[in-house]
Amino acid sequence: MPTRLTFVCLAASLLGLLAASPVFANDIFLNGTKVVDLKNVELENCSVKFDALGNLQILSPGYRVVTDKDGKVRVVGSSDLSDAKSARAGKLAMRYVLQYTPNPKVNFQFEVLVNGKSFRKIGLETGAFAVEVTQELVAGANAIRVVGRPGDANPNGQESDIAALKIFKGSENADGVFVAKPPAVWELVRSSIDRDPLDRVYNVFAE
Repeated sequence: MPTRLTFVCLAASLLGLLAASPVFANDIFLNGTKVVDLKNVELENCSVKFDALGNLQILSPGYRVVTDKDGKVRVVGSSDLSDAKSARAGKLAMRYVLQYTPNPKVNFQFEVLVNGKSFRKIGLETGAFAVEVTQELVAGANAIRVVGRPGDANPNGQESDIAALKIFKGSENADGVFVAKPPAVWELVRSSIDRDPLDRVYNVFAE
């Protein structure tokens, strides 16, 4: 039977109480989906954070928010992390690499979090890289959260000038070299003209 964390109970209580409270003026999100008027919900294996805008972000891969025909909001699914602690790199059939392609005209810094854990911080001067992320993934759904903050706007930047974050899956060839299998399983791009801060959660499935 899955272990239930005290922190999880707190998260579920916050979700139910704050969503119904007129005192809490900011928004509440479950895996990137805004929730309103949600009660009597218990989540397992989740993390909770107040983002830069004061919104409450609850991350718990495996759950999703649905709205019935009568307008009632409910949460369906179950935690994908309950029995997945051992489903790390050695037990995934595929390997996964996070690739960053910068652009000198795109002044953005990022932080990439995988399943609630900070994985990589990317500064304004960070060059191109590809780093394996398999060890942070579990079989099934994974929560990839990206927090981005713009620097000074480039006066010569165009909409076509983009920086990209991508996750590729692949395997080793006979020489032990990682070979990616396009297309990317996940991709995020920011243009030189994008000036808004970013804080989003994406579901990426690993096998």
